[in-house]
Amino acid sequence: MPFRPDRLKDLREVKGLSQEQLEKLSGLSHSAISKSEQGKTLPGSEVLDKLAQALDCTIDYLHERGFEYESPAVAAAQMAFDVFVTQQGLTDEQRERCRRVLRHQDAPKTAQAWRSLAEMVDLAIGSSTASLALVKRPPKPTAGRRHRHDSGAT
Repeated sequence: MPFRPDRLKDLREVKGLSQEQLEKLSGLSHSAISKSEQGKTLPGSEVLDKLAQALDCTIDYLHERGFEYESPAVAAAQMAFDVFVTQQGLTDEQRERCRRVLRHQDAPKTAQAWRSLAEMVDLAIGSSTASLALVKRPPKPTAGRRHRHDSGAT
């Protein structure tokens, strides 16, 4: 299947990214992104790889191969989730809790957003395995406050 410029543009827009933001995430020029989205140039393998990594998607998706999604939003959420679950440090419990969110229309569209969701879920309901290393704040110092102790003597 040929490269699908509409899939590139739709996926970028669903993720709420401008071409300039995708430029920064991918390390590609604005011209390369613009021409790829307009179908004026066929991106090479290196460009496709950078776009796929920046958009948490597969090159196959950009070439209309593999699984068919019902919409770009569903594709963005599912592929970003797939990237998220392959990362180290996640528990089965975190993956399963987040997997349930895939059914929601506002499911995260980036792997980073899935990581944030996993952290929020752990903060809200806890994790039986204490998988996230949360930074504990030290107690507030009481220096400067002096307590008067009465010795009972007059």
